[in-house]
Amino acid sequence: MSIIINGGGMTGAILALMLSKLTKGDLEISLIEQHSPYCYDTKLSSNIYPPHVIALSRGAYSELIRINMASILSSCSTVIKQVEISEYHRLHKIFINAQDYQLSELGYVIELNIFKKKLFDFLHKKSTVTVYCPATLQKIKRGKKNNIIILNNGHQIISKLMVAADGTDSTLASNCGIKWFRWNYQQTAIVSKITTEIPHFGRAFEKFTEHGPLAILPIANDFSFLIWCISDKQKKEVSTWKKDKFSQELQNVFGWKLGKILDVGKRYFYDLWLTRANSHISHRLALVGNAAQSLHPIAGQGFNLGLRDIVVLSKIITQALYQNVDIGDYSVLNTYQKHRYLDQYRTITITDGLVRLFSNHCLPLIIARSMGLFFVHYSTFLRRLLVNTILNWKTD
Repeated sequence: MSIIINGGGMTGAILALMLSKLTKGDLEISLIEQHSPYCYDTKLSSNIYPPHVIALSRGAYSELIRINMASILSSCSTVIKQVEISEYHRLHKIFINAQDYQLSELGYVIELNIFKKKLFDFLHKKSTVTVYCPATLQKIKRGKKNNIIILNNGHQIISKLMVAADGTDSTLASNCGIKWFRWNYQQTAIVSKITTEIPHFGRAFEKFTEHGPLAILPIANDFSFLIWCISDKQKKEVSTWKKDKFSQELQNVFGWKLGKILDVGKRYFYDLWLTRANSHISHRLALVGNAAQSLHPIAGQGFNLGLRDIVVLSKIITQALYQNVDIGDYSVLNTYQKHRYLDQYRTITITDGLVRLFSNHCLPLIIARSMGLFFVHYSTFLRRLLVNTILNWKTD
């Protein structure tokens, strides 16, 4: 049997690797990616490519280790040893330290531009994975027993199942009639690499400001990665700030936990939306990752949720393959959708609720937020509950 994965970013490439390992070469895997990662130059990356990172939970990291990605991960990941959670102009803070729970780390930060190139190098060594890159979908023919995809170079691929792993507003899913629920948070995320006077020592920070969350994550070579969410109303003003002005305003909001902010790299602005596919399956089609749901970056749950999509779909496809069941059959895909519903619903609800809670200026909610941080700070039970939520890895 054969499968087509459209989208060779983190989600699609990892799905291809996971299926290759689980099916031991018994499944033909075609991976289609529009942009080649080999034009990426690490020395020039800050000038050419927007920086991107993801925060991986310990459970997610372990899943990737199981598919022999240890060497890749170690070359582009930074451990998170401590997380500090606070609210702007409020006294109470929550510190979560890995050593307090007999752990070496709470999670990892992965630099995606570096990771993708190494991932493709790894993929090309897999005889069961055929990579079409750079390539795009030109035409899709959906038959009762298979799909036929024609690429922009004229190449034709036949498969039993297609997987949309090409991100938000997936081209493949859209062409197959999938619709999405969309909610505009009316916020913009500013991302950049920053240099600080004091090294991060594996510390991550999440600060809830009056306009949106601000996260600073540890990355390699003592850089930190900034994700600063502001209101759309602020975007016009902030985008005009020179580097010195931006650094000063960031320092005022974040504080001096890492000393003076010495430098801010090129800044990139992204509109923030919640998107959720009305269905995560269609005829011989499954959606994973951002194609299925795209979340606000608060709490860093988006990719971890998408990786759980990959794990569940891989196991279900493998089980069907060895039971000699058509992997694109509706019963197989419906099993995938049912297994993912609760986790997707719960994670989206929590993430969306946090955005709304910490972006609301209503006095009762302000008081509730402050009390919540106070109780978590002083309650061992609530702190452990929070830690378990951060570290938890369930795919059912």
